[in-house]
Amino acid sequence: MSLEKDIPRETENNNDVPLPNDQLIDALLEEIIGGQSPPDLTSKILSQLRDSLPTTPQTPVNDFDTLPTPKSTTLARRRARSHSLAVPVSMTLSVTAITLALVAIVLNSSSSSTKNQGIANSQTQTSEKPTTLRVQQSNGNSADPETPEQETPNNLQITTLVDSNSTKPIGPSDVNAQVDEIDSLPPIRQRWQHPLALANTNTVAPVETEIILGRIRRELEKQWNEHGISPSEVAVDLEWTRRVYLRLIGRVPTTDELERFSRSTKQPNQANPVNQAVARQQLVDNLLYGDIYRAEFTQHWSTFWTNTLIGRQGGLDGDNANRGGLQQYLRESFAANKPYDEIVFELISAQGAANAESEQFNGAVNFLLASLTKNDTTLATSRISSIFLGQKLQCAQCHHHPTSDIAQDHFWELDAFLSGIQSTKINGQTILMNVDAGGVKTADGQIGVFFERPNGVAQMVFPSFLGHPPSELNTTAESPTGTQTILREQLAQFTSESPLLARTLVNRLWSHFLGFGFTPSVDDMGPHLAVSHPQLLSILSEQTESSNYDLKSLMKWIVLSDPFTRSSKYSASNDIDSPELGDQPLFSRYYSRQLEPEEVYRSLLVLSGEKRSATTIGQQQLAQRTWLGQFTKRMETDEGDETNSFDGNVHQSLVLMNGDLMKQATSITSTSVLGKIIKSHMPINNKIDHLFLAAVARYPSANEKKLILALFAKPDISPEQIFQDIWWALLNSNEFILDH
Repeated sequence: MSLEKDIPRETENNNDVPLPNDQLIDALLEEIIGGQSPPDLTSKILSQLRDSLPTTPQTPVNDFDTLPTPKSTTLARRRARSHSLAVPVSMTLSVTAITLALVAIVLNSSSSSTKNQGIANSQTQTSEKPTTLRVQQSNGNSADPETPEQETPNNLQITTLVDSNSTKPIGPSDVNAQVDEIDSLPPIRQRWQHPLALANTNTVAPVETEIILGRIRRELEKQWNEHGISPSEVAVDLEWTRRVYLRLIGRVPTTDELERFSRSTKQPNQANPVNQAVARQQLVDNLLYGDIYRAEFTQHWSTFWTNTLIGRQGGLDGDNANRGGLQQYLRESFAANKPYDEIVFELISAQGAANAESEQFNGAVNFLLASLTKNDTTLATSRISSIFLGQKLQCAQCHHHPTSDIAQDHFWELDAFLSGIQSTKINGQTILMNVDAGGVKTADGQIGVFFERPNGVAQMVFPSFLGHPPSELNTTAESPTGTQTILREQLAQFTSESPLLARTLVNRLWSHFLGFGFTPSVDDMGPHLAVSHPQLLSILSEQTESSNYDLKSLMKWIVLSDPFTRSSKYSASNDIDSPELGDQPLFSRYYSRQLEPEEVYRSLLVLSGEKRSATTIGQQQLAQRTWLGQFTKRMETDEGDETNSFDGNVHQSLVLMNGDLMKQATSITSTSVLGKIIKSHMPINNKIDHLFLAAVARYPSANEKKLILALFAKPDISPEQIFQDIWWALLNSNEFILDH
């Protein structure tokens, strides 16, 4: 009995219609081929089987009258989806399916190269036979067309199919003409360009500090009024003075410095005493520009930017950088008040030796040296885009950004600018240089790099700045079709001239001084994130550009601004201003936060009586690194992350309470703050006041003083011991460890 008797006939014209795949065959193919997804070759397989089957009747198999023809077998599979067949039928279908699978493997292997090449180029295909691209290596030697193609990194499949009118590999702007034929290829996004990447030709005139401060207050008041809140009270002088010393030079003020500022605001012997605002501006100018604080200012900010650029462990182990060399470069730059955009240009384009002992010393090279892993530039690309441009592209290294328009191409196009960078050892010295061996040079002279798509296909891209090719940018460098030296200089110029540089700088410093920036992360200001105060950010960014990236001017605007002068205590109505709880910052009060470990170290060092000078900076830096090493560890991630245990945990408390630094700060010596107070001829009341001023920048409350004085009435405890215990308790209190 034949199967055809039980199977409905198709229409007369169904011979040319490909029949759908059967689930059983699909499962077998999936298992045999190993998880690959072959193209739909059903029609071709059935055609070859039909031609190969004999026309004479065969011996009946398993009680069937005849072996089904390919067409009847396919129709039987269709009927089987709605009617169950007997076990012998399934066995017969299984045998047929295995036969089909074997044929599919043979056909697929012969056509896979042609099929995969269909992904390649988005240009209009011609009727001529496509040719395989022969790339010219960057050393200038052309590949022989008769020799086999060179192997690519990781043995990736390269999409290099081109038409007769184009000789370049596929680029990020290519539209997949045949992408519908391969389901595994991810969708290609429309070409995205960052709207703020290009240098702005419109200039904004610089204005006076008072005008900028007024604009800051007006922009903040708009949101205060919208939320129906009033700001906190203005901080008292002692409270404000402590925070301005911490933020500008990285330590607490001494009692002499506190009393000096307090006297400047009163001046009882003058007919026209200086008002509070003028006195505060004079103190800020002294901290920024005064010779007495120059060494501390440059040391504090060189440490801040070293941590920002390469982390707390960068240049110490695990890389080729010299941390001391980078800090020396930054100290000299800040001492000369070098514009920030020039610093950025030098950090990206620098060549030379890492160590100061070398004749080729250039401390700026240590930024990139700390970001290279065996000349792998992905970490360097990630740091340049996030630190200087506020664009977190690291996520797009392996796939499109999940929440923004940033594509995988954007990361690798930026990385292509660094294709010729190399770290090498010469006479024991680490040298950063440019070479012509990086990247791949095409026949028309362009230098590109390969990267791997999520589907395993290797694609070549060429240098582009956040979606903008060099041809769209105003550049004084030569064409990108040249040496890698020019490419890296172009990246340095594009970055230093981009408006994103000023926006990211403003956001970072605003966060440093006020605890929170205009975005949740200062390193991520991508198009997918909302800015809390966009107009205020634009005002400060434009003025930063107009001031030629004068860092000290920007610092001055922020520390004299309204939110920096506010108390950290809530007002009657601004309890909703709590970004610590995840709310959007409104900057109606000063946000308290824990001091950075470097600030704690320097504060305790000053309270112990150790003087800081230009000759002792190197020794103090080494001691500080050792102390900080107790809290910071490097993580093995591709973003150079670190763990920081200086977050109020038990380990931190034990180190502070029992460490050598605390013992040094609480010792009674002729140079320590505690020793000077005890040995002075001041009354006990005044000595207690000075202890509180030195530690927490305030006077003791009446209740605190009453309890302390009661201790001196006990004859079994010496006054020195009482003062030492009070001092130790103050330095280990939350009030000391907080910037408030």
